[in-house]
Amino acid sequence: MKISLQLLITLTSFVGTWSLALLNPKIDLVDLKEVANAANNRYCFSVPCPRYSLNPTKIPKPFEIRDYKNSYWLSTPWFPEVNGSCLANTDAINPYYNHLLNYFEGLNSMGLRFERTRPVRVVSRPDPKTSEMLCAIRFYIPDMYPMHPPASIVIDVILGWDKDRLCYVVGKRGAIVWSSAKRVFKSMKSYLTRLGREYPEDAELTMDAFTGYGVTSDRQYMEILICQEGQF
Repeated sequence: MKISLQLLITLTSFVGTWSLALLNPKIDLVDLKEVANAANNRYCFSVPCPRYSLNPTKIPKPFEIRDYKNSYWLSTPWFPEVNGSCLANTDAINPYYNHLLNYFEGLNSMGLRFERTRPVRVVSRPDPKTSEMLCAIRFYIPDMYPMHPPASIVIDVILGWDKDRLCYVVGKRGAIVWSSAKRVFKSMKSYLTRLGREYPEDAELTMDAFTGYGVTSDRQYMEILICQEGQF
């Protein structure tokens, strides 16, 4: 069954809220201490998720610093934004997402069926040759040591390796829309600069959306990441 990307970008629960004027008083942010290690337990609901540890470096709330370990990710190729969004429910974007889902349904070199992982990761960066913004949609693929995960047999799906990386993370509840993710990302960079924290000038906008069916917007949850090191 083919399902639109926007329909699946939802979360079944959330805990606690913060509003930090230094970031943006109009953004309702989640206190990450109350959802500590969310991607390791609560929001995954026993579904495989990327593993991380909390970095001991101190930073004001609602930021959290995480150390993500190297891992496999399934990805679409880079594609252009549609109407300024990487989440637009259009015929231009939905086929990419459905190709990723087909990998979990057995369209891979081993013919294996996988439980779909969480979260849905959406990444954006500028095209180095133009001013156009490019997008990619990704899913975490659990380690299958001593084997490697099977390759995709669909030409538009890439199995890649993400190196160890340190990420600044902020969580946000509410409807998961791309304009909101971009606003939080911009505020995060501004605040990190004021704190004197170093981050890559060309950092990609990374949004992790935790998913579920039939969830109202007030129960949706996403995390915005600014990461150092590591490259897909």
